[in-house]
Amino acid sequence: MYRSHCALANFLDHFGDKWSLIIIRDMFLEKKTFNDFLTSPEGIASNILTNRLKSLMNDGLIDYKINPLNKKVKWYYLTDKAANCYPVIIEMVNWSSKNLSKTFGPSSIKWIKENSSDSTKIVSTEKISGYKKFRQFIIDNSLDRA
Repeated sequence: MYRSHCALANFLDHFGDKWSLIIIRDMFLEKKTFNDFLTSPEGIASNILTNRLKSLMNDGLIDYKINPLNKKVKWYYLTDKAANCYPVIIEMVNWSSKNLSKTFGPSSIKWIKENSSDSTKIVSTEKISGYKKFRQFIIDNSLDRA
């Protein structure tokens, strides 16, 4: 599965495609259903989303529970393994903010502002902890996987 013995190449084997980090970002923004991910402004196609969700699950980065009100709907959530990549995401967003001559949308501006006020370590710890509370809510209010 891994291309080499390089730590960066191994990271990219999990996160290096166009969509995985966008899906993970959306989960940090408390999106949890297939339709939630489809409505992201980047416009992922449903077949690609299906493939990415399966890949992220196979890599142990996400899992899901069943919505108790509609057993056809899966509630996806990040595992600790994926939640721990938050500092990487922050650094990528901060790099983009500092080095790209782009006009970012309102959600990106909010994301940059929220994640640049303190040190990356403090922000990461707070965001990961907050996400874990959201994840626990999903788990506590869902059915077990079918």
